[in-house]
Amino acid sequence: MQVLNLQRIIYLSFAFLMIGIALLFIEEPEQHYTEASADTVPLENEALPVLEEPIPEFFTLPANPSPGDFLIVGAGPFPEADIYEISFNFPGTASEHLIFADKIYQVIAIAFDTEPGDYKLFLTPRAGQDDEISYELLIEVCNKEFSYSSFTMPPSRIDGWTSEQLALDRERVFDARNTTEPYPLWLQPFISPVEGRVSSPFGAVRVINNNPPRRHNGIDIAAPEGTPIEAANDGIVRLADFLLSGGNTVIIDHGLGLSSTYMHLDEFFVQEGERVYRGAVIGTVGMTGYATGPHLHYEVNIFQRPVNPDQLISNDLMLLPPAYVINLFEKSDRL
Repeated sequence: MQVLNLQRIIYLSFAFLMIGIALLFIEEPEQHYTEASADTVPLENEALPVLEEPIPEFFTLPANPSPGDFLIVGAGPFPEADIYEISFNFPGTASEHLIFADKIYQVIAIAFDTEPGDYKLFLTPRAGQDDEISYELLIEVCNKEFSYSSFTMPPSRIDGWTSEQLALDRERVFDARNTTEPYPLWLQPFISPVEGRVSSPFGAVRVINNNPPRRHNGIDIAAPEGTPIEAANDGIVRLADFLLSGGNTVIIDHGLGLSSTYMHLDEFFVQEGERVYRGAVIGTVGMTGYATGPHLHYEVNIFQRPVNPDQLISNDLMLLPPAYVINLFEKSDRL
């Protein structure tokens, strides 16, 4: 048995010796580098290239808006996004700036009497930041046809109205739409507050009792009296009261200056300062105020400027980071 083991060791040693001798006669393959591949291999003591800062992106959604639309504007990344501000050269109203991580966002309400054509958005450094770069973005506001209607309202609908009370009502609505949180309050896409027939679309030119024409700031949704009305999204109630023209009216702040308004309610079930959530029943369809039939006047505004409510449920606003994302980011940044 010991002889066999010794023979096995001798055979293995001889095999390894022959393999080693064979390897000495194998030529090393010649290295071939193209010009491009040679450039990627740094010479000895040569520093590796340093990547430059990424070029900031400046974008809008939708790409080609129409009069009365809201336009989401975003730009970044920037080392310090809060040193920039967004401006524009067309009629409209801007929301609060939203700074999130290394990007800046804003929602702009384009006035519904804006002439179609090419306009510019500007991204410029704030005062005292003159050494920073400015950016421009060309956008096209497309043509949009608005409907026209003419009708009469019975004089009895304005019995007891006074100019003083109307002025107070306008002031309360103004204050409610100007009271806002500086960040989005919504977590999910917006929904329609009630199902029904649209009896008067957004932006319609209307002549009432042969008075000068006026634009319709929202949409009228006809529905049976008592139909539940739901909050279009999460927010804080800024107004819940009776107004001469709007009747029972609720205004909900969704943050950034974006609000939704519900008028002519038969009843409302919320109070000012209350936190409400998407889909919560805030009231019922009625015909209070300046109305001749049961319907909901549903209006969406960026501060005082009305925008198309139909666009609100297109999910465009989900481009903005919702409240819980911002909260999570801020919490992780503090850890």
